[in-house]
Amino acid sequence: MTEEMTMAIMTAAEAAALSEGRLTGDPQAEIDGFTVDSRKAVPGSMFVALKGENTDGNKYLESAIDNGASCVLSTREPERGTAIVVEDTLAALQKMAARFLLRTSPKVYAVTGSVGKTTTKQFVYSVISHGFRTQKTEGNYNSIIGLPLTVLETKPDTEALVLEMGMSGLHEIEVMSLIARPSVGIITNIGTSHMEILGSRENILRAKLEITAGMAPGSTLILNGDDRMLWGVRDMLREKYEVLYYAFINQEADYRILDPSFPNGTLCFDLKRPDGTVCRGITAPTIGMHNVYNAAAAYICGRISGMSDEQIKQGTASFENTGMRQKVYKKGGFTILCDCYNAAPESMKASMSTLMMLAADTGGKAHALLGQMMELGDDSVKLHRGVGAAAAELGVDYLYTYGEAAKEYASGALIEGMDEDRIVCIDDGEPFETAAKAIAGKAKEGDVIMFKASRSVGLEGAVEAFEKIVTENENEN
Repeated sequence: MTEEMTMAIMTAAEAAALSEGRLTGDPQAEIDGFTVDSRKAVPGSMFVALKGENTDGNKYLESAIDNGASCVLSTREPERGTAIVVEDTLAALQKMAARFLLRTSPKVYAVTGSVGKTTTKQFVYSVISHGFRTQKTEGNYNSIIGLPLTVLETKPDTEALVLEMGMSGLHEIEVMSLIARPSVGIITNIGTSHMEILGSRENILRAKLEITAGMAPGSTLILNGDDRMLWGVRDMLREKYEVLYYAFINQEADYRILDPSFPNGTLCFDLKRPDGTVCRGITAPTIGMHNVYNAAAAYICGRISGMSDEQIKQGTASFENTGMRQKVYKKGGFTILCDCYNAAPESMKASMSTLMMLAADTGGKAHALLGQMMELGDDSVKLHRGVGAAAAELGVDYLYTYGEAAKEYASGALIEGMDEDRIVCIDDGEPFETAAKAIAGKAKEGDVIMFKASRSVGLEGAVEAFEKIVTENENEN
């Protein structure tokens, strides 16, 4: 291991001071990482014992210590080992992270929004890392638990920290913002995700604007100027912050997207700056108009950070997406668009637009397998039907639905005029192989197949089943 990999982040005494906890055991115990799962405790780690709906981490202190944890953050004193005892471990974790970040003092870029926040975070990281030593949120560490864990592993020489802020209700982004104290806040859009919890888009807007809770007056907000709700609060926000809007349609936006195109599986666009000059030839190895917006937000981050256009363009050109978000690849003679991480009406329509671009490039048919969108509340039926109608309007050739709620996609598509023989509905509980066989029965080489649903549907199982069919057919031939 390198010296950097084994370097302690802090001692138990320092952690106790940051969290205002009572230290028992060795004050010089070194902490070089953090975990909330006692089974993942390793030598040198701190185990943070959180109380959840189903279990209490304080039951597993000794287990974590036996696994090598050098220290535990807990509400009780363990039988052995070093501990920091507090009344509320989550509050103590958040307090420790906030104070730790003041000590390391990187410039913080915070990203939120109903859809596109993870991809935008990746774009911002790709850009900013071409000018500064940069760290970012990894995986799904975008919550009131994950964000402080990310912050606490910030290296001492980090100059920029790119943080994603998700939420399931009001006040969660507020908590994260007060920890991170962002210098730059980015909001991608205000959609319909979490409608079931928050009840209205106005409440969703309110929740996303909590990103400003920890931002000092004069800090920069970067907002989507084509989002009606974000544009509607510009005067209020400009009373306290420097607000910069990017847009393709809105001609009053500060940064104007010009001439977007998608040659050979990439995106390319120009961006007109507030002074009227144009940065030409911004590219990224992905497609879709939604990604043009994401790249534009990242460009502005680079611009206000003093980076040159050349550095910024190198950053967008090196963009890499994560996990199961809009992966485009070839399998046999088919193009597969796998976007199984999450789903909302806005992202569904954006992905189908990308599907149609890919089909236009290949000259093949467009197939869309859509699973349920979650957390839409009383508007679920209407919003599912709206996505189905959009599939018909966009010209999707074959629509497949998986699950009971997803049948509303079919209803919307039929109302909009899609032929019934181009729609296949697969029931809840049917194996993913059923969906894969339905697609395989209609698809031909050169066609493009899209798979998209909310994460809990597990639609990647259908992707695997389809790939298996393709492989078996190749072997037979």
